[in-house]
Amino acid sequence: MLRYYIFAVVLLGLAGCGGDSGPMQTLDDGLNHNSPTDNNGNGQQDPDAAMEEGAEMPALGEMRAGRSFETDQRDSDRDGIAGLDPIISDAPPTCARPAFNVDDGPACTSVGTNAYYEESGDTWIDAQVFIPPHRDGETLPVILHSHGWGGSKKSELDALPDCENPQAYDCPIAEGDGLLAMFGQLDSLLSDLYRKGYIIVSFSQRGWGESEGDVMVMNSYHETRDAQAVIDWIARQASQGHLPVAIDETGDFTLGLMGGSYGGGFQLALAAIDERVDTIVPVGTWHSLEQAILPNGGVKGGWGNLLCLLSTGRPRHPFLANACGALTAPFIRQADILNPSGNLLEFVRQNGLSFFADLQLAEQPYLAGEKPFELRPVDAFLVQGTRDVLFNAQAAFDNYRYLRVAGGDVRLMTNQSGHMNPLASQIDGATSCGNVDMFDSIRRWLDVKLRGADEDVLEEIPRLCLSLDDDRGVILDAIPGESSRTDLQMNVDRAWRPFDIRIGNLRGPQKCEVVYEVPSDTTQVLAGIPRLRDFSVQGGIVGGGGAAYLGLCLQRGGQTLLIDDMLTTFAPQFRSFSELVGVGEVLKAGDKVGIMAFKAQEQMNFLTTATLGQVSELLLDTIVPGQGLEETLLGDVLDPLQSLLSAVNTNAYTVRGEIRLPIFAAEAASYRTGAEPPFSEQVDRFNQFPLQ
Repeated sequence: MLRYYIFAVVLLGLAGCGGDSGPMQTLDDGLNHNSPTDNNGNGQQDPDAAMEEGAEMPALGEMRAGRSFETDQRDSDRDGIAGLDPIISDAPPTCARPAFNVDDGPACTSVGTNAYYEESGDTWIDAQVFIPPHRDGETLPVILHSHGWGGSKKSELDALPDCENPQAYDCPIAEGDGLLAMFGQLDSLLSDLYRKGYIIVSFSQRGWGESEGDVMVMNSYHETRDAQAVIDWIARQASQGHLPVAIDETGDFTLGLMGGSYGGGFQLALAAIDERVDTIVPVGTWHSLEQAILPNGGVKGGWGNLLCLLSTGRPRHPFLANACGALTAPFIRQADILNPSGNLLEFVRQNGLSFFADLQLAEQPYLAGEKPFELRPVDAFLVQGTRDVLFNAQAAFDNYRYLRVAGGDVRLMTNQSGHMNPLASQIDGATSCGNVDMFDSIRRWLDVKLRGADEDVLEEIPRLCLSLDDDRGVILDAIPGESSRTDLQMNVDRAWRPFDIRIGNLRGPQKCEVVYEVPSDTTQVLAGIPRLRDFSVQGGIVGGGGAAYLGLCLQRGGQTLLIDDMLTTFAPQFRSFSELVGVGEVLKAGDKVGIMAFKAQEQMNFLTTATLGQVSELLLDTIVPGQGLEETLLGDVLDPLQSLLSAVNTNAYTVRGEIRLPIFAAEAASYRTGAEPPFSEQVDRFNQFPLQ
């Protein structure tokens, strides 16, 4: 029953985010405001950083108090409060599916054309603005923030613990709580950035909070266009003297993006097409939404159903609403069965940085009449959880590789936090990578990129830090497993090891098929991308529709662990199989590494396999976003069904091929550690329960 209680707490935490405040207020939040012009992190003003070379320092006037206000308030006639300029996106509230009533909006197939935006109406977007204390004549950088799924704009800034030097990079923020702790802490960091002199603009994505329009899951032609409208609004307010922001004749100003999960998703596409974005800090987000939710032709039922639950009662695009309805059917494991028309797949392929990579590869424009898309250099600090079962490390690896090719300053750190699944007995871990602190690094990054702090400030942020456990991280120049050339340079193990696994219809424990044993008197690291070749999946559930679930397993001391809780899904008809999800783990002498296959697993099938008799529909009718869910109801509904459905599960299949593990000697790399003992002598903390 404890796991159902934890799950209910997660629902409460996700659905209860955000809220609204009045149109304008003086900000008196006890944030202990100091000088907002410090650019070197030492608490001292650095006036030269605010000046162009050779320019005179502008005379600064009296001190202005911090204030907060909403961008607009609408009545039923969509009239705003007089004197407050609304944010209006030219992207329509929704679009019509093929062969459906055009009254739903312009055809979805016409996105990207001028007519689509010129003749389709508009969408009002709701935002909150926080202007820190500053002097007349002083200009400040802007951070544009957005929320996670199920939330809305940040209406109030969190109170912060005391800090002796508020301009320091290591000031404490609110402690995390629950299985999504990292994202709450990230929102708390906004208060510290405000205290340091950043203007914070937080907005609700379409369909959430008070913003209009259908939820389209960060579509590149809708939510991205909405975010551009927010930037337009900031530029307009700055040019009219309503915001203390320096803006040039082209409408450009100093702008960074920040947010986690869904709030990380908007940043990548926006930065790809809008040159006004100077830097981004996406935390725990995706590269390809299709691969995140429908990986390799399969269906990630656990988080898929949870996301549907959290959007209940919100205006959802028909594609999304239909997919959520289909997930109430039992044993949905393949994307083709979830959406046989293919319209859903075509729609979600527009939602992520992968869409722009596909445009660039095909030499196609983003908007009709433009030149073929080519990603511009974008400075990005990426943070991702190695054990995140919704948006895994592979998504960050893909974003990192594409952004690096474009030529920006791109850095990546992984940690032990992210989207945890309580039904898979996951336990949240550290947000740092060894002793590379996530929040310290974000402060440093933004100070250099937006306030002109010395580049030396970034020396504490490695180009690539892969977390191995709560205390240890490995510093690398490239991602192991990324290519044969870099693996050769890094002395990564390059052996191909065969495997052949059959999963039958009978119930029973899974077996770890060992393919590698660590030599004696050796400490090694398994970190990066496991590669596959000559890989095939055969079989499936009786009548078709099955999927294979594979992960790397570790045998140590008589116990078996699923490494980093990571599974990769493969549908038999999906042919692009080349890798497993990235991992990071310390290996000790005598450890055995292998491959483990599953018939079913909570990550993929929690609510999906608990929907016999439309149980999901019952849950949808029971849960009201923001009001939570009774523990007893959830337990009573799911307990008997999980036993019943696991008993009749007939997802039988065979997988075979060869695997190359990203293993290298511990001495071959540099490490960051948060504890005193040497790297190889530290106590292992897995943050997870053994399978056997």
